[in-house]
Amino acid sequence: MSAKDLMRMEKIVLEKVCWKVKATTAFQFLQLYYSLIQENLPFERRNSLNFERLEAQLKACHCRIIFSKAKPSVLALSIIALEIQAQKCVELTEGVGCLQKHSKINGRDLTFWQELVSKCLTEYSSNKCSKPNVQKLKWIVSGRTARQLKHSYYRITHLPTIPETVP
Repeated sequence: MSAKDLMRMEKIVLEKVCWKVKATTAFQFLQLYYSLIQENLPFERRNSLNFERLEAQLKACHCRIIFSKAKPSVLALSIIALEIQAQKCVELTEGVGCLQKHSKINGRDLTFWQELVSKCLTEYSSNKCSKPNVQKLKWIVSGRTARQLKHSYYRITHLPTIPETVP
């Protein structure tokens, strides 16, 4: 396969996705919403919301396949709204409402995803989730597959060593 073939294939893929290759992620919405909320907080309350904690919560949610169906903006706002409730930052609930309105997020959708996020984070922080089952994390490969992998390793053509020249 030549570089020209790769370029042609890349062009075909880009045309199929209508040249829209930059999707806004839940993490980007989380950053945006966090910065907007921080602007509205008095200076002495700015430490009440911890971005690293919000990011960790988002990562925990991304470990569940169900959250791949959530709109990134809704997922990010759900996490922030739940954290604001947990921290009892009553003065920020209006800010969440404004973000919801400007992002055109349906109230039912927000409530639905907040419940799922809450359930996920509760399970994630429970003892049940603290240590993975090591047995489930092992790859089990059949003997036939192992032989095929072994043979395919020897078929790899090794590149010649590039000589180093000292100027």
